[in-house]
Amino acid sequence: MRCKPIRYYLVSLLLIWLTGCGVMAAEPSVGNHRVFEAEIINNNSYENKFNDVQLLVDYVAPSGKKWPFWGFYDGDGQGGGDKQTGNVWKMRFMPNETGRWTYSYRWSDGTKGGEGSFLSTAENAGKGMLQPYEKNPRWFAYNGTEPVWLKSYYETGHGGIAQDFDWMSDNVFQPLIDKGYNHLQVNWLMSLCCYKQYYLDGPKPDTLDLTLYEEGKASSTMKLNVWKMMEQRVDWLNDRNVGLYMFIGFDGSRNDGPRWESLSQDEQEFYVKYTVARLGAFANIAGWNFVWEVDGGRETHELGWAKLMQKYDIFNHLRTYQDEMPRENHFEKDAYNFAAVENHLIVAPDKTMERYNYWRTAWTHYMAALVGYKGKPVYMMEGNALWQRYWHPRSGASQDDLRQAAWATTMAGASFNWNGAESEKGLYARGRYGLPVFEENPFYLSSQYVDIIAHVMNNEVRFHTMTPQSDQLTGHDPFRVFALVEEGEQYLVFSMHGEPFSLFLAEGSYDNNIWINAKTGETQPVKPVTGYGALDISAKGNNNREEWPRAVSFTPPDTKTDWALAIRKRPQS
Repeated sequence: MRCKPIRYYLVSLLLIWLTGCGVMAAEPSVGNHRVFEAEIINNNSYENKFNDVQLLVDYVAPSGKKWPFWGFYDGDGQGGGDKQTGNVWKMRFMPNETGRWTYSYRWSDGTKGGEGSFLSTAENAGKGMLQPYEKNPRWFAYNGTEPVWLKSYYETGHGGIAQDFDWMSDNVFQPLIDKGYNHLQVNWLMSLCCYKQYYLDGPKPDTLDLTLYEEGKASSTMKLNVWKMMEQRVDWLNDRNVGLYMFIGFDGSRNDGPRWESLSQDEQEFYVKYTVARLGAFANIAGWNFVWEVDGGRETHELGWAKLMQKYDIFNHLRTYQDEMPRENHFEKDAYNFAAVENHLIVAPDKTMERYNYWRTAWTHYMAALVGYKGKPVYMMEGNALWQRYWHPRSGASQDDLRQAAWATTMAGASFNWNGAESEKGLYARGRYGLPVFEENPFYLSSQYVDIIAHVMNNEVRFHTMTPQSDQLTGHDPFRVFALVEEGEQYLVFSMHGEPFSLFLAEGSYDNNIWINAKTGETQPVKPVTGYGALDISAKGNNNREEWPRAVSFTPPDTKTDWALAIRKRPQS
């Protein structure tokens, strides 16, 4: 008879198909930077299968490098079971070398282990993990070497993880992907709160009982059905190379969810290790976060958590805390490898005063991104002018403010996230209160503004070689004009409302120049210009303006809109 494989498990030294024939399977293969997964059955009796025994795994790369890791208990393997019901453990791993990998596993209680192998292939390979770009760490890059400009949207449907997956992928995820979004800020990645925020024009959630674990009891009460729903979405988006940054993070205390501080030290370590075992193999985990708006320096909370992540995440995913007021921050600490910022208290010392006067301005976004930089990429994850669903009603921000804040953040050498869902109370995928990727949404206009920035950064300049250098500007309003520069090669200047400016250009001829309308994307050619030297404000004598090199003056085509100026040397043929 013809044998059809049902499922594979690791048994002793071989990976065997459980079929009526008992035929041994071919060596499994997985795309490089994708997820290798295998199930192991352990029928031993344990009081708490989450924590009473550990599945320990050693992976060996084709190069010979050894990767010690561990597996996790998963109930019945399909989202069912609890600490005593189920017999399935899983191992997951993300290979980062093509070729034949081997592994051996063992149990901490002495139960017999086994070994196996799999192939990591270039076919169906993923892009890899987001890391700081090695050559210019203001920006992100896949594996630190392939620069990527983040086009990021804040997907706010906490309870959407319990809605029908096909509906979610068709009506939420795929439309964003079709518009070029390669990164999402999400609240459902660690399910700790806010479950009534789901898409009201979609099917009702299967459950609103989504709290990940009971307060203080992470090691015995993990809800496996919730993990299953999360992983289905993570896996689908991982296959499409869409990064995921968790906003709510590991601590539910800010949203009436399970509190990190209620966990003992052992429970905290379990929580981190279990999360890394389940999700660490997904390359698209693009930012572990503790929770929103915390100090950043507390060993008992976010800093201690980050050190645990640094210790146990063998893949070294991005990790951070969100700093609401980044004038003073802790992003220099080794436990954090990127910065997540908001734009509060950049100007005023009082929130009430700043809320209406400054939170919506482009300049506060620019400065927050600048001061957040400590040699690591900066992500503006809650810019008040960039978040329609919550902040626009509070700050009075408009779509013009959103466009200008997005440009200003980019000019600071930072990435940003935005949201265009109109109603805070009700969440919809389509229509007036839906995702702004659909034309019927009033904020579709803002999505077009973001499209223009994405086009400029990906096609008109080499963004990953540029740094913020507004000190190369003169004769301008510093609150309205900002510059991003690769000295002697390319210059990008953003001018709000057509504000005129002068620019110090390194010596040479620049004959590949255009004005870009920030509202429409339309371009106008600019005649060739000659540079007479960059401004070195650290050089002796440059406190005397008479000794400065000559700056080149520019006047945008009009004052009716915002303009970007790209000054570039023509590429060598």
